[in-house]
Amino acid sequence: MSNPTDLSTRSLIQAGIPALIGSVAIVAGIIWFYMVLPVPEAEDSPWQIVLGIGVVSLIYLSAGVWAMLRINRSRHPLSIGILALSVMVTAMIVTFAMVYVTMSSGNPSNFNVPLEKISALYFTMTILSTTGFGDITASSDAAMIAVMAQMVVGLTLLTTLARVLVAAARSGAKRKLEQDAQS
Repeated sequence: MSNPTDLSTRSLIQAGIPALIGSVAIVAGIIWFYMVLPVPEAEDSPWQIVLGIGVVSLIYLSAGVWAMLRINRSRHPLSIGILALSVMVTAMIVTFAMVYVTMSSGNPSNFNVPLEKISALYFTMTILSTTGFGDITASSDAAMIAVMAQMVVGLTLLTTLARVLVAAARSGAKRKLEQDAQS
């Protein structure tokens, strides 16, 4: 008789492929939205930054609540956790990239080089990954504050989300194994 705690390859594939496809589709959609969204004009910048941060905060909150509810009821809790984590991290990256490109369009001296969408996304990724190549740097106090905020938010978000989602996924997996053992 097989051990009910063993995960079969088929079960892992059934859980993993939809999560992978869903994650890739949502991440691609968020990045596509970022790329087609027009760069705000200088006079529109402040309200668009606030609006963008508000929208992404709503995405974070919604994705977090959805993930917690779904993880506890899902047949594949880990796949839901992976999907939520990928959406939330991508939303954070795109938000900061939009903040940086907006700041640069409003005042190009905020950074050592003017930022376009790809360079702002690249800069955001180097900050998040703590690589910091130095080819793009914040030059103004406002830009430095935004970069420091990204550092704090990024590290806090990643560690907290990872911890919460992994705990929820483990709890959901444990519950599923207990249910399977009773069947």
